[in-house]
Amino acid sequence: MRFLAGIALLAISSLTVYGQSGAAPDFPGVTQWKAAVQHSELAALQGLYSSNPPANYMGADKKPHDISEEIGFWQKAAGFSDLNVVQRGSGDQQGLHLISLTISFKTTTPAGPRTRYVLEDQAWQQQGSAWKIVIAKHTDILKTPQPSNLDSVIYPPNVDAKAEIQEAVARAGREHKRVLLVFGADWCYDCKVLDFELHQADFAKVVAASFVVVHVDIGEGDKNSDLVAKYEIPAQHGVPVLAILDGSGKLLFSDQHREFQSARSMDPDDVMAFLEKWKP
Repeated sequence: MRFLAGIALLAISSLTVYGQSGAAPDFPGVTQWKAAVQHSELAALQGLYSSNPPANYMGADKKPHDISEEIGFWQKAAGFSDLNVVQRGSGDQQGLHLISLTISFKTTTPAGPRTRYVLEDQAWQQQGSAWKIVIAKHTDILKTPQPSNLDSVIYPPNVDAKAEIQEAVARAGREHKRVLLVFGADWCYDCKVLDFELHQADFAKVVAASFVVVHVDIGEGDKNSDLVAKYEIPAQHGVPVLAILDGSGKLLFSDQHREFQSARSMDPDDVMAFLEKWKP
């Protein structure tokens, strides 16, 4: 089982990079899993996890734990409304069918009903005529909207980033805006999350009115290194990383503390506060 757990963990960890992202036919096991979670059918939910070999939950420490932690987490979902499950990636490795899911739901907060998100990864194994989950892992409950389509191209190849920044500065000067530089890459999930969030209605309105946005591709850490240095970007420690320029091109802010690096976990109110702080 340890060998299987190691394979599954490695496979799950690489799913969003190497798996097939985007829409795909519903996997029957996921359909059953969603129904069991939605209707709080404990026996049905437990029956979807392998007993031989025993399924494991992969914790934040990247070590296998008893699957009861996973099952207990989703039992609590009985109190959530508008549960929605979207497959954002899938793939097959080492005899396992890997699924990467985005789950959204409504929950009650002191500020009223709010949509929250969980990212769930599952490794399924065919056992006889049935499919069983052998390894599962999930994030904590997240506040930030999570994209289901990872195929969008934010950082197209062969773009002259210096020329784009020069044009953006000129435009910002004319329109009394500021330039928002977003350093990242298309392999970066958190870059996709941040871009998705900035296109949501409330954010898009502020961005359009106050900023000219330029995406600067770092590739695998080997692109636009001169711009990384010029704008004091600590990209070697992860992306996305943001910088703000005024209408003359002067650097006003560089994200030295990498507060956007874990965009998937950020509170949307913090992102909005950042935009409000740095708009002209």
